[in-house]
Amino acid sequence: MDPLAKVSILSPLAMLQMHHHKPKKSWVRSVMSDVKRSLLDMSPGGKTDDADEEPDDHVESNETFAEFCTRQAQNVVHFLVEDWFLSALLGIITAVLSVGMDVAIEVLQHAHVTFYDKMLAISSYLAFSQWVAHIVILTMFAAIFCQIVSKQAVGSGIPEVKVIMHGFKMENYLTTRTLVAKMVGLTLAMGGGLPIGKEGPFVHMGAIVATLLSKITSACQYSAFFSNEGREMEMLSSGCAVGIACTFSAPIGAVLYAIESTSKYFAVKNYWRGFLAATCSAIVFRCANFFVTAEQSGTITAFYQTRFPTDCFLVEELPIFLLLGFISGLMGSFFIFIHRQISIFRSKNRVYKLIFRNNFLAFTVFMAFVVGVLTFPNGLGRYFAGRLTFRETMADFFNNCTWVSNDSRRCPDTILTHWTGGSEGDVSIFTSLVLYYILYFVLVAICISINVPAGVFVPSFIIGAAGGRLMGETMVVLFPEGMRGPGGPPIHPGLYAVVGAAAYTGAVTHTLSVSVIICELTGQLSPILPVLIAMLMGNAVCKFLQPSIYESIIRVKKYPYLPDLPPSRVSVHTVKVEQLMVTDVIYITKDMTYREMKEILQLAPHLRSFPIVTDHENKILLGSVAKRYLTMLLRRHVLVNQQDSRNIGRMTPSEIFNTIRRTSMRLSRRSPSRRSNSSQTRENSVPETARSDAPSDQVEFVSERTISGNTLLSISPLHCPNNIPLQAVFTRPSSADLSKTETNADILLNRNIDLDEIAIDAAPFQLVLGSSLYKVHTLFSLLGLSHAYVTDCGKLVGVVGLKELRDAMANIYVRGAVAPVKPDRKLTSGTFLDMSHMNKDKLLNTPQTPPANGLSINMESPKFGNSLTVPPMAL
Repeated sequence: MDPLAKVSILSPLAMLQMHHHKPKKSWVRSVMSDVKRSLLDMSPGGKTDDADEEPDDHVESNETFAEFCTRQAQNVVHFLVEDWFLSALLGIITAVLSVGMDVAIEVLQHAHVTFYDKMLAISSYLAFSQWVAHIVILTMFAAIFCQIVSKQAVGSGIPEVKVIMHGFKMENYLTTRTLVAKMVGLTLAMGGGLPIGKEGPFVHMGAIVATLLSKITSACQYSAFFSNEGREMEMLSSGCAVGIACTFSAPIGAVLYAIESTSKYFAVKNYWRGFLAATCSAIVFRCANFFVTAEQSGTITAFYQTRFPTDCFLVEELPIFLLLGFISGLMGSFFIFIHRQISIFRSKNRVYKLIFRNNFLAFTVFMAFVVGVLTFPNGLGRYFAGRLTFRETMADFFNNCTWVSNDSRRCPDTILTHWTGGSEGDVSIFTSLVLYYILYFVLVAICISINVPAGVFVPSFIIGAAGGRLMGETMVVLFPEGMRGPGGPPIHPGLYAVVGAAAYTGAVTHTLSVSVIICELTGQLSPILPVLIAMLMGNAVCKFLQPSIYESIIRVKKYPYLPDLPPSRVSVHTVKVEQLMVTDVIYITKDMTYREMKEILQLAPHLRSFPIVTDHENKILLGSVAKRYLTMLLRRHVLVNQQDSRNIGRMTPSEIFNTIRRTSMRLSRRSPSRRSNSSQTRENSVPETARSDAPSDQVEFVSERTISGNTLLSISPLHCPNNIPLQAVFTRPSSADLSKTETNADILLNRNIDLDEIAIDAAPFQLVLGSSLYKVHTLFSLLGLSHAYVTDCGKLVGVVGLKELRDAMANIYVRGAVAPVKPDRKLTSGTFLDMSHMNKDKLLNTPQTPPANGLSINMESPKFGNSLTVPPMAL
């Protein structure tokens, strides 16, 4: 029988006996190897992909079973701590901060109304003073606190987080001071009664908490996981999701909204971290609701619970919802336009600057006073429920009853008194809704730009709900018995308020996840179809007319950010990269000298990288090199050698000072009698003494930089009564030494550079001629590029940066994409080799003539190229 066949039919018992025949230690190692193979999903008898490359004899590990279990346990602990624990901790910490702020805001708002009622019982003037003073004082404290602690806490925070997540560093926006200022400022501003929201500041707070957790865990050196830059972006994205979840207790919609509002491209593998953090924050909210209200335990409480029937709308109403979405899109784009014009007016108008004098507090306090006067309940506020907070107003708008009908579906009097002018009921509900819509439309556009933390999401919700409720009540008046007549389903004005809120908010923020947030807020899925129809229409209209409110703020503040392309623009496909690029490029060649490289670094100090080409004729792109490496190369081969040659006979400033101090101390120790007795002897022997005290083997070269007022101390020989010659300390260089040093420097500068000693990026990102603006924008957004070189069959013909793209898209909503003008992007240096005989200003204005191929080339072609590549902000 074949021996191989015998081996193949061995029973498991025989194999076990064979194991027992082996030494005990060897048998344990074999079992360990089998266990590790099973954990790694490797078959002991099978072969892996690398089996052919490995030797036949298996190399057994010296790791024991206990060590193996310990290592696996450490891997599990690291996984739980680095992923699950951090995400959960992020959600819990942010939710706890949010609950505390919500309680404080509710206390301040309740105190506002309570003290108003008490003052009203005494005098209406006292009531007016208390109502206005509460808003003004708390708003003033909020602005002052933010100004003192952290100016970066002012505003929404989402535009800044959006810029940071796209790779641009912004100082002091993700610090503990900003977190404290954001919390205190938002609590005071909202508690005072300003018409602002909290979702933007909460997103900023979540991002700050995520950053602080990342910094804390960066001290863990056992793994490179925490130091990964991609990990920081994942934590920031999770922090943004937690911020929205803390605002509405809507974990699903929060994750989707955070992705839409802060990221252009999102890695799906990071999805679960955001959901985990948002879920943990929702659990904390549920626990807080349980301890505060002890109601509806077991589920996440919806903020604005609605009770619409399953068939709450008819097919005939869908065109009305579409019209509501269209109007919401128009009004959303107009809101963004008004807000941007107000910001530009405040920054440029001379009358405004003359009145408020750029004082951070003056306009903020003025707007708080205006809000207090307009919302005074016994004044103009009587006509549009100025007494109510946003939460109470939203509950009235979403209510399933009607305000104009007199049948069983009529709202109770407690709600109607808010919108009919009080107990008198002499105000029409249409007048109240129109006034509410117009006043808050303007007030919100102004208040979100003052110097306090402010969000725009919740105010947009309220404005959209007011417009939807207005249309819903109008439909009830037009069709009192429903669109199908008696016996048919009635019209629900609350549904129109829900649809209007979603459509307007989605239009202002350019997001679609608002529909999911609406479902989580209301606790119902029945209005999802009209919500989607109206929101898609409003989003499409506003995207065509204006950028989102966050990108508009980015443009106003001039942050370094590449905006999104609006839909359906033909110009983004017709404008090519050769119309955008800078054609005159400063480049490095392989045969360049250190002198040429030094002049390049001096003429372009703002550039951070330079392309490397083969020669001046072909200009085949070989790669790119960072400026710091060129500086290091120049310092290593030129400056260090030159400094060493000059320091052969030179003392350092510290050595000069020590010599002066030692000489002064020796002179001060001499007694007066000895000085008087030996005066004549010293006068005769000063030169010899000086020469003996001075070091004979060291010669000091003195420059204007080394001799300063700090060096000439009162105890120095210059102030000593003894006439000690300065040659004992200082020695000027001779003309022969200076000429020798200059000759050595010229020899060093005229050598060719050695690029083999520095790190070169051999594959910089390149674009080819004919690439459209749409393609360039997509690549820059997806890869996070700051600049890209343009080549034609490998030849460097230009470079395009973020500034060129932003300039081309500056007026894209009005005129479409337009190629920018390039004269301000030119830095020529035609004959830099003779810099000593030519004024540098003349080099910056070298005349040019356009050649036949359309590229701009200097009349005197420089040896190393000529022009600026990318702006300082872009590189």
